[in-house]
Amino acid sequence: MSRKSLVQNIQTLFSPPDVLLRVNRLISAPDTGTEELAQAILCDPGLAARLLKLVNSAYYGSRRRIETVSHAIVLLGHRELHNLVTATVAVDMFQGLPSDQVNMDRFWRHSVTSGIAARGLAQRLRLRQGEHFFIAGLLHGVGKLVFYSQYPDRYHEVLERAGPSPQARIIAERQIFGFTYADLSAELLKSWRLLDQMHAAIAHHLEPGKALDHRRDATILNVAVQIADDVQPGAGDASPTARAEPDPERFAALAELLDLPTESLASLPAEIELHAKEIFEAIRPGATSVS
Repeated sequence: MSRKSLVQNIQTLFSPPDVLLRVNRLISAPDTGTEELAQAILCDPGLAARLLKLVNSAYYGSRRRIETVSHAIVLLGHRELHNLVTATVAVDMFQGLPSDQVNMDRFWRHSVTSGIAARGLAQRLRLRQGEHFFIAGLLHGVGKLVFYSQYPDRYHEVLERAGPSPQARIIAERQIFGFTYADLSAELLKSWRLLDQMHAAIAHHLEPGKALDHRRDATILNVAVQIADDVQPGAGDASPTARAEPDPERFAALAELLDLPTESLASLPAEIELHAKEIFEAIRPGATSVS
């Protein structure tokens, strides 16, 4: 079994909805206009409402309310809107996994936390296109959901071998499957036509030093996920873990990985706390928003 064949299986069982396929086609066409793209999104009223809720959140910082999908497209651009559509659709694609295997609310809260942290790190590094890092952080772990949905017994064996250690889990994934959840996440996002920069960062975020391309992006994502592990622990587990207070020494070590001053990360947990609930409720309406 290869990760590509596993992705092909998941695409058959969890095929992207028509709205994403239409958006992909329109964005690939050089002459697509704003109204044409907006109409494609409006064919799914639930998706359109969630996108508007997201772009109107404090996280996106618009000075005035965005009332229409067309306005959102003008504000964000075609590529960024495509990223948000993909991310929102991804949340819907993995509904119905048994709660004794994975706590989906906790999984997506951790994913949102990773995305906010990744964007915040990119901003501190003065990088453009910080939204790409938010989407990469949000979707970095979807490979776990593929494992849970398609091979629950074998992935349970992974978890039993690994215990609570993330490093041991990665080793166990390679022993049992031959690749990691990060490899699988990257293949899936590649098939969804997300940017090379994004799926390359996800593919290598567990070991960014081995990345041949986009090593800095992979390192940013690596640090973001570690921060999320600290402030939103227990991702994907059936039983919760107590929320941890950020360790100043650990944050100093993480800052050093990115050549950032330690004090630049001091405000990041507060940023996460400020925005995580609103974003979580936008992408997963009706879910439990309390950790």
